[in-house]
Amino acid sequence: MTDTPNLLVVCVDCLRDDFVRSDRTDTPFLDGLRERGMDCSNLYSTTTTTTPAMASLLTGTYNERNGVQSLRHGTLSPDVDPLAEVLGDAGYHTEAMVTGPLLPETGLDRGFDEYDHRAENADMFGDWRSEGLSRVESLPEPFAAFVHLWEIHEDVRVPSEFDSPEYGETPYGRALSALDREIEALVDAAPDDTVVAFLGDHGESVTFRNSPVRLLLKSARDALRYYGGVDTRNWAGKLNRRWADRGPDIADHYLENGHGENVYDFTTNVPFVLAGPGIESARVDAQLRQVDVFPTLLDALGVDARPENDVDGDPIRPGVADRPAYMRACGASLHGDKNWARAIRYDGAKYVEYPDRDWDSELYDLEADPRELQRIEDSALEAKLQRLMPERGRPLDEVEQLDIDDHLEDLGYL
Repeated sequence: MTDTPNLLVVCVDCLRDDFVRSDRTDTPFLDGLRERGMDCSNLYSTTTTTTPAMASLLTGTYNERNGVQSLRHGTLSPDVDPLAEVLGDAGYHTEAMVTGPLLPETGLDRGFDEYDHRAENADMFGDWRSEGLSRVESLPEPFAAFVHLWEIHEDVRVPSEFDSPEYGETPYGRALSALDREIEALVDAAPDDTVVAFLGDHGESVTFRNSPVRLLLKSARDALRYYGGVDTRNWAGKLNRRWADRGPDIADHYLENGHGENVYDFTTNVPFVLAGPGIESARVDAQLRQVDVFPTLLDALGVDARPENDVDGDPIRPGVADRPAYMRACGASLHGDKNWARAIRYDGAKYVEYPDRDWDSELYDLEADPRELQRIEDSALEAKLQRLMPERGRPLDEVEQLDIDDHLEDLGYL
């Protein structure tokens, strides 16, 4: 044991917040972690796609600054200081165990002493479990370890002993119940003097995933909207409202599936829990941002950022006030940046715009309509929220496209 606390960051891909804090799942370990730590219930991802979300998480900056625009556009900018570099300078051994699209080509490996990218089927439900636990147990102290888990990403594989209704109505919920036990094993493998951060990169739409009718309707919507540039939002909204109270785990939209295509709360609201030495138990319900995680981790470890490192986030502490949350949809399934969306969530409302489409913006009253099923009109509120938007990033034709399409195809993104 050392005088300097270790850090273990466990990030679950596609983890939406409401499944962590409800009876949809059976998660006794995570329930206990939330009770003994600082539990942030209202934190929003900067994007609904893994690679740019991780870039914001690991740098405390929006993608317009950190250079990672999407799954395959842009690498980490030399103008930002990633968490691994800052903690490495402070004397930490830094190690990442990642999967999915987080290839070294993205630049997210910068600063890590070890950056291990594994196949997505190498997970805690299979043979990789013993390797993952062994590596956490043997890390030299003080360490900062980042463990990225893929177990609830589509296509979900549920361990047989958890494939029953008491663990969830959907395969997604059942897989999370099973993963709860594996996250406990990872945390138990770390020394007692370890600060544990548990979080998601973005959420996921799961309710009607296996409906063939929904698949047909969504395919028609996608062809018209993403390829044809047709504004399908009115008829899609009517369909979502009609099915709003049907199906299992109903807190998303009928027509949606997966992530990356929209900025609704079910794809942006992610959990963040911080527990361990020096962290007081607290429930923080203020609206927060993914870019706040980086300075919060440094604050918890007592590590100063580099003086020249200007980040977009601020440390999270009990009693903080609401912060404007900026978010984007830039998934590969949108077929180019013409379909990307930008949004601001603040002051009980959400403003959404499509800057490369000649479409009206969207505005939602989140207090009256938390499911974001009915647009409202309020030009003054729209203007107020729009002013909170950061400047847009460089056009994609000026951004390096990574040579990783074969890998993204294998993951089902292309």
